[in-house]
Amino acid sequence: MALTTGIITNTGTTPASNIVINIDNDNLSFSSSVVYHIYVWNSLVSKSLVYANTLIINANTSQILNFNIAGNSAYEVQFLVNGTVPTDTVITVFGTDSSGNVIHHQRVLQQELTTIAQLNP
Repeated sequence: MALTTGIITNTGTTPASNIVINIDNDNLSFSSSVVYHIYVWNSLVSKSLVYANTLIINANTSQILNFNIAGNSAYEVQFLVNGTVPTDTVITVFGTDSSGNVIHHQRVLQQELTTIAQLNP
């Protein structure tokens, strides 16, 4: 099953200019494959895919990814994790300001991700 952050509103006094995705494979023996899709909303479109990729996360390693989303009024990140033990791959998402400071109300921890039937195209 795929996972989503849901739509995160990116307005107010401190909108995020970037999002940071942390992917940690805690399994000591098996790698995992992580597909991610990042969507944004702005005043011109209702939903637009801006980043998509597949990563292999080796056993007992992590990846930290950073993406520019400045100027968008909302965003969503979707994931699909495959592997021998996909539950050992832990994902968190944080909105950050232009200085790299975490915007606390724009953070989604692993246990807060929502299961969806499939990734959107």
